[in-house]
Amino acid sequence: MHMHRNPSFVIMSAGLAGCLAACGGDDAQGGNENEVITTVTLTFAPEGGGENVTAAFDDPDGNGGESPTIDPIDLADGTTYAMTITFVNDLADPPEDITEEVSDESDQHMIFYTGTAVDGPASEQPGAPLTHTYGDEDVNGLPIGLENTIVATAGTGEMTVTLRHMPPVNDTPVKTADLPQQVSDEGVGSLPGSTDAQVDFAVTVE
Repeated sequence: MHMHRNPSFVIMSAGLAGCLAACGGDDAQGGNENEVITTVTLTFAPEGGGENVTAAFDDPDGNGGESPTIDPIDLADGTTYAMTITFVNDLADPPEDITEEVSDESDQHMIFYTGTAVDGPASEQPGAPLTHTYGDEDVNGLPIGLENTIVATAGTGEMTVTLRHMPPVNDTPVKTADLPQQVSDEGVGSLPGSTDAQVDFAVTVE
């Protein structure tokens, strides 16, 4: 079970865990208080064209209602994908696109892709079915994680997607270039800030 700071809620479903909260008004730590994210969607666009693959966490009635659904990620062996991610609060009227806030405050946010299915900057898993590289940068040249490249090879495992909010402390930035390596070595819990969203996806590449 994942442990998070100030989560909006924690979900356990079929062995997959999700903790979803997004940024809102200012809190006492100088950052933002949490609000609900109901939907996290990954979109995989194959290089050279073809049909997109999507996988989503969806909890339309929020915490305490119906159990959420979490789609598996099913990709094709030997294919390179442009992967994007979106975060939405469908309980707002109209629905609120949290992705825009992450983009607007990209120097305070980073998305980490980890787990047994991922070999990448935050997850050293040689031979894993997904090789991840970041495809975007904030104003300081540091990764964000809204845009990515995934190279898929045959195999199975789990990919954990974590949106971390890391506002400055005493006007000093805490989002730094070494954070992906820190996650690989010590885990997400070692990071500054707090987790806005975390979802586990089952991965199959064949």
